[in-house]
Amino acid sequence: MKNKIKNIVLLEISFFIYSLSAMCLKNSTYNTSEIIHIIIFFGLGVLLLGVYAILWQQVLKKMPLNIAFSNKGITIVWGIIWGRIIFNENINLGMIIGALLVVLGIVLIMYKKEVN
Repeated sequence: MKNKIKNIVLLEISFFIYSLSAMCLKNSTYNTSEIIHIIIFFGLGVLLLGVYAILWQQVLKKMPLNIAFSNKGITIVWGIIWGRIIFNENINLGMIIGALLVVLGIVLIMYKKEVN
């Protein structure tokens, strides 16, 4: 049980890093008049994608691909959070309902795997 929790935490950390990379890559498109801004955020985004790729490979060693990949939907939730915090984007009811449906789907897939 402890190993299973550790694997799920590693999986979620990898998706958190993946979502951070997307935030950095989007941020690199802001303030395009300053090339240093573009280079820093683009470089950071690519670096985070590299870290994510390494963690993803570690995750796949420890759990089935269909379970690991089904959890990738959690990045939608992170995207909504980053959009609001970093880019001051509005969150509407449709986004909340959609994110809740994604999380519910992840829970159902994980529960289905537990029952079998």
